[in-house]
Amino acid sequence: MYDRVDYITDERDIDRATVNMTHDNIALLVSQREALRAEEDAKRRLLGVKRLSLIVDLDQTIIHTTCERTVAEWQNDKDNPNYDAVKEVKSFQLADDKLANVAANWYYCKLRPGLKEFLEKVSTMYELHIYTMATRAYAQAVAKIIDPERKYFGDRILSRDENGTDQIKTLHRLFPVNTDMVVVIDDRGDIWHWSDNLIKVRQYNFFLGAGDINASFLPKQPELVTAAGQAAVVEPTKAGKPKNEKLSAETEVLSIAAKPTDSAPKTNGTFSELEQQLISMSGGDDPTLLEQQAKEQEKVIISQQTERPLLQKQLLLDQADETSDIEEVVKNGDAPAPEHQKQRHSLLHDDDNELEYVETCLRRVHNAFFEEYQRKRTGHQGGRVAELRGEKSPKKRLPDDLGTVPDVKVIMPRMKRAVLQSVSIVFSGIVPLGMDVQ
Repeated sequence: MYDRVDYITDERDIDRATVNMTHDNIALLVSQREALRAEEDAKRRLLGVKRLSLIVDLDQTIIHTTCERTVAEWQNDKDNPNYDAVKEVKSFQLADDKLANVAANWYYCKLRPGLKEFLEKVSTMYELHIYTMATRAYAQAVAKIIDPERKYFGDRILSRDENGTDQIKTLHRLFPVNTDMVVVIDDRGDIWHWSDNLIKVRQYNFFLGAGDINASFLPKQPELVTAAGQAAVVEPTKAGKPKNEKLSAETEVLSIAAKPTDSAPKTNGTFSELEQQLISMSGGDDPTLLEQQAKEQEKVIISQQTERPLLQKQLLLDQADETSDIEEVVKNGDAPAPEHQKQRHSLLHDDDNELEYVETCLRRVHNAFFEEYQRKRTGHQGGRVAELRGEKSPKKRLPDDLGTVPDVKVIMPRMKRAVLQSVSIVFSGIVPLGMDVQ
């Protein structure tokens, strides 16, 4: 249908309609003009309800998933020390699971603590979108768990199947013209090229050793490059925080939202040269590459099912507890305790509180954006009053005030820079003993 010629412009539809901005369809394309009109309409709608757009990643950002059946066994054993931690874990199967050697595979999904409250609060400030490198079937299954009434995300789900590449994520896939009102939360900053729209979230690793089961469809994590003359961009790790630790708002923005470099490629509605290169390297829909990635994912799932790392880690912990009990008995000279009285420590702990800090950051960004928006509108209105008084006429603006809309890509870096204001940082090297430090 895109090869037909428009009778008014003598242009082929495929030449005019080049922009894909829908979540669930890769074939529906619109023209640049239509994309601009749609984004302007969305802007007016969001400004009217005082909201921004928020892109939300799934795996290790707001959920963690494993395929180890040990979780189901612990859920059915109230005497297991991990029972309380896993009793609310949700399980699901995928009808179109194409893993050749994995029959009737079960996925066990743990919601990050406080997720329900997080979505409830954030949805009053942002319109939420899911953007994941997992398959669409997986994304929809998780969406049914975290948003069963489709109250927060609706149909705004973008998966690997519609992304166009499995190597990068880009805001221009959903917002091809303008990203001034878009914020991202993700545990991986590298696949966003550390965009100024990004709030980096500490990885959620509830099932120890499970990692991201969809990681085979993501680029490898950046590592340190030790060879001389080679530059490296390393994803910073965020030290774990005590459960009750209170951070200042400024520290939260630094620890969650900081990016390691300002050299990330900038885009203006199109893929940058680096993004183009990554897409070509990824192979796009290359069946050979997709088959290789699927096999890698299959190995991860089979490994979890057969090696059962959670069970093995708990057995090691039980052995350590038993050894500790015996040493305590020998030390005190007491009689051995009955079997049912032996102390068993749980392997899994449901004490993560990262979403509290993320919500605070998102609220600060939202407040800063609309405070600046209101200042600009008020200034414009004051200028109109001055004009009526016969004073110098202010610069004309569009009647819908889209010309006064701030840019989160300016606001968020400004908030980050303020964190270390008036702070001097000294990087010290290692000096051998006996050497003059000068």
